[in-house]
Amino acid sequence: MKYGAVIVAAGMSTRMNGFKQLMKIGDMTFAERVITTFQRAGIRDIAIVTGYRGDELEKSLKGMGVVFLRNEKYETTHMFDSAVIGLQHMKDRCDSVFFCPVDVPFFMSDTVKSLMNSHDKADVLIPYSNDRAGHPILLSSIAIKFILSYNGENGMRGAYKKMSEDGEGTVGSVIVQDDGALMDADTREDYQNLLELHNSRLLRSEVSVSLCNTKSFFTRQTATLFRQIDTLGSVREACEKCGISYSKGWAILHECEEQLGYRVVDRQQGGKDGGMSVLSEKGKKLIERYDRFDLEMSEIGKQKFDEIFNNGEWLKKEKSEI
Repeated sequence: MKYGAVIVAAGMSTRMNGFKQLMKIGDMTFAERVITTFQRAGIRDIAIVTGYRGDELEKSLKGMGVVFLRNEKYETTHMFDSAVIGLQHMKDRCDSVFFCPVDVPFFMSDTVKSLMNSHDKADVLIPYSNDRAGHPILLSSIAIKFILSYNGENGMRGAYKKMSEDGEGTVGSVIVQDDGALMDADTREDYQNLLELHNSRLLRSEVSVSLCNTKSFFTRQTATLFRQIDTLGSVREACEKCGISYSKGWAILHECEEQLGYRVVDRQQGGKDGGMSVLSEKGKKLIERYDRFDLEMSEIGKQKFDEIFNNGEWLKKEKSEI
């Protein structure tokens, strides 16, 4: 089962009276926190839909291993329209896709994993905590197909309600213990509540792996770039989606192939964009093994953190004793 995630971050945050996508909770912005939580749960194919102040937001997230999609009509469209842009991109890439607005930044990676473990329960899976529905929601390929053909009335909820009423798909729930899945930030009061939740949460470990030879040459950003090259058939288009320059993209590719000693991307010359580019067979296996290695090391890191630091409680006690 291959999972992806769509994060919608195109809105103007008018009720917040501030650009909440880049507002910080602790040392991370809303957008960084949502991306990081999905990555901690093992989701590697992540797209973020930007709009208002899109250049600024995308620049701040470079290097995080995500794909950028743009809703150019963010001023006159709704969240549903941004969701469609993201799901259109993901529909042929993943078996199931998580959907989450950027202003729900405090759901836990365990909630994501609980939804994945119940993926065959329904076509739309919604996490419930304390009898309230939250985010992210998990969409099957059946649900994605229905949503992409829906007229947008009443947004995402209207879509999956209509799907269920028409017998085109099922809607289910997963019970979680996660108040963060319920908390969005539309107002300054909401933001203050999120800060309080942040301060009550346990400290966590963060593990990100890279492959090295004479130097580091393969990271999550590299893996994301190569996946996009294989999907789009173009290094230039892949670089645009990943928010990096064309020259940097080629530099990453050349450095990787030089360190490995074989071609990761097969190139066919010709055409205005430099011809067709696709992952070689070795390149595809490299991505698969890197993703597996990255995920398993993250799991080992969490286990060791819990074991050595007592789920973060030891660090809190030490801090209080200073």
